[in-house]
Amino acid sequence: MRRTMSIWKENIKLKSLSIAAGLLASCCLATSLDAHEVITCKSPDGKFALRHTYSDQQPYIGDTAIIEVATRKILVPLTSNRALSELQLVWSDDSQRVAYYDETTQTRPPRVFFRSGSSFNETALPELLPPKLPASAASGDPETKARIEPMRWLKSGDLLIESELMNPAWGRVSSKITIAFDRENRPSVRNAEEQKASIVDYFLLLPADDFEGPPSVWLRHARSGGGNLYLCEAQPREKYVDEKNGYMICGGDGAQPGLHIALFRYRDGRPLLALCSDELEGDDSVSLRFFELGPDNKMREIERSVFPVADSKDNGWKFELPREGKAILVRARKSGKILHKVTWNGETFQEAK
Repeated sequence: MRRTMSIWKENIKLKSLSIAAGLLASCCLATSLDAHEVITCKSPDGKFALRHTYSDQQPYIGDTAIIEVATRKILVPLTSNRALSELQLVWSDDSQRVAYYDETTQTRPPRVFFRSGSSFNETALPELLPPKLPASAASGDPETKARIEPMRWLKSGDLLIESELMNPAWGRVSSKITIAFDRENRPSVRNAEEQKASIVDYFLLLPADDFEGPPSVWLRHARSGGGNLYLCEAQPREKYVDEKNGYMICGGDGAQPGLHIALFRYRDGRPLLALCSDELEGDDSVSLRFFELGPDNKMREIERSVFPVADSKDNGWKFELPREGKAILVRARKSGKILHKVTWNGETFQEAK
């Protein structure tokens, strides 16, 4: 997809058939069967998929369903008047179970279907308790947005779900919920675990004025693999949002340069975010900034002197943040040769001699 498209346009429903056709023509990730139909989210065995049709009349966005690929038979009608970028199917490896996610109804549990012969039967999930609000959060705040997204099917047959609450004033809280199913496919909550603060939480607390749009929008951009049109076709989220290792990649969109973010911690556990920016229409990873958690529970920029190597605008080098480990590499832009290796020791960065 062309990077010149603004991040805001990804969240706006397609309003004309010509726009839809243009987007489909520029995206080779899904299969277009004709000018008004897109097939994506295929099951691992290739027999079933998500079909999205575009109407000939306004608002031009038509119906979405799970279909049998070979015959195009509709097995499960799902929704109407949605943008395809808002929809996703999460399949089990054996293609026998599927969870359906719709971003416009993300406050409700995902719909779950079990294969029965050549059709699918729906199983309603139990009520899922939201994660606990922080002490500073006001109950019932309309700015607090919920999201309940199916992550993956486990080898045990359980479904892993992520539930989160986000608010621009205090950031995010989240939990991972494991749903088990008995022999009759009746669901129950096997486990619900509150998640510790990760790089995602600290990213959301960065100054909003530093971005072309709030950090929450850029988080969605990163989670979808840099703004891919179809959620199903994005690469695994961990490639772009690696909470385990404290690393994020967020591709630019023409108005906002691309970002690389790494999480370091002080010896007492406090977070330090390194944010490396590309040039808007130039080289990658050329500007490096650092943020720490302030008394107002917001990430604030600190002096650049914490890092012993200056920015690279006039020096012909770029920065490489670590996905693993604590060392930032400074490379020559043209040759890629390592010029400096700077390691975090829990208090400051020190250059290896």
